[in-house]
Amino acid sequence: MKERNTTKDIFMTFFTKLIYLGGSFFISVLLARLLGAEGKGIVTSLFVVPNLLISLADMGVRQASAYTIGQKKYSVQEVFSSSLILWVIASVVSVFLLGGYYTVTSTTEFHWLLISIALIFVPIKILEAYYYGIHQGKQQIESMNIRHMISFLTRFISVVLMVWILGIGVYGAAAAMLFASLAVVFYSFWTLKNLVKFKFSFVKGLPQELFKKGILFALALFVLNMNYRVDILILERFVSASEVGVYSVGVGLAELIWQLPAAIGTVLFSSSANSKSDAEPANQAAKLLRVSLLFLIMGSVIFALCSRWIVPWIYGSEYQASAQVINYLLPGIILVVIIQVLHASFSGRGYPLVGLGTFIAAILTNIGANLYLIPLYGINGAAIASSFSYAVGGIGYAVLYAKKNQLKLKDLLIVKKEDFSSIMNTIKSR
Repeated sequence: MKERNTTKDIFMTFFTKLIYLGGSFFISVLLARLLGAEGKGIVTSLFVVPNLLISLADMGVRQASAYTIGQKKYSVQEVFSSSLILWVIASVVSVFLLGGYYTVTSTTEFHWLLISIALIFVPIKILEAYYYGIHQGKQQIESMNIRHMISFLTRFISVVLMVWILGIGVYGAAAAMLFASLAVVFYSFWTLKNLVKFKFSFVKGLPQELFKKGILFALALFVLNMNYRVDILILERFVSASEVGVYSVGVGLAELIWQLPAAIGTVLFSSSANSKSDAEPANQAAKLLRVSLLFLIMGSVIFALCSRWIVPWIYGSEYQASAQVINYLLPGIILVVIIQVLHASFSGRGYPLVGLGTFIAAILTNIGANLYLIPLYGINGAAIASSFSYAVGGIGYAVLYAKKNQLKLKDLLIVKKEDFSSIMNTIKSR
């Protein structure tokens, strides 16, 4: 197989991300204005638990499949067929647990139809993740980027049709999430049909191996996602759906900042899974983090200075308070980018649980700070608590990564002159 150029893959993925983020941003504006703060809050709250459950219920099979394919221990068909067995088990268990959650915490905000959409969403989203693992293991970066575009286009069309034209509100917004995931599954099914068949086949020892390897990825990802979303879970117990909606707009805008590192992480995981040594991906991740942090800090400063004018202009005066949420979140968002980049490098090399103690410390900090600050300061308290916990996690992970890879902390955080030379050479070679 032709050796891939990681930096070129990152550039390609980044520009795809720019288009995807621009479209997703437009969708968020549409939903904020069409649904209002209360409707936006209901949809946000509806998908918090399903998304958290998915990060654990998929058992890390996506990452385990990519890693196993990259190591060439089994054929791609064997890996996918075995993952389908785990998909059925994960889907049944997760739908049962989610149904129980909605029953126990029943609220008038969630109509049975909304709950049904969320229940169907879970197994489809897990299957989407399993297909992604095949693309990632084969380093099909182009297909991975196309999946993002299909997801955006499907969701955009669905929102325009069901929420704007037909006016079915939160039901249309929820259904748009489901349809976007379905479209991605169909795309992967079609593009991979000559490589893998959708069939169940038991390969002795492989499902267990995928589970044992994958559950480590899943555990780390679940703790990470819990840290990113525990604020919503706590917040909705103290404030109204409208305030949750205002907060979610601020969070959504602030989290746009880490989308470049997310793109970097995607490529880093794929290249690290196919690497035969640890030193090369470790140094590569360090260089990419240095450059990312520099641009993110500059962009965040500009974002913070302009947010109080930009947010109400784009979303409407109803969301004015979102600007303050953004400003409180930005310092933590910058530092959590350290995890976004470096954890992908560790995971791709088969060490997903490195730093788990740091993640747990961050989430415990987040929970404690949220419980203390939300009653005092509402949504601003949630933003401060989350930002502080992100800082704890990011700094802690940087120290750990530097120690594990015999690097100095400045080698991770301070940009070097040769970093820009490398980028310019890549651009000139395209």
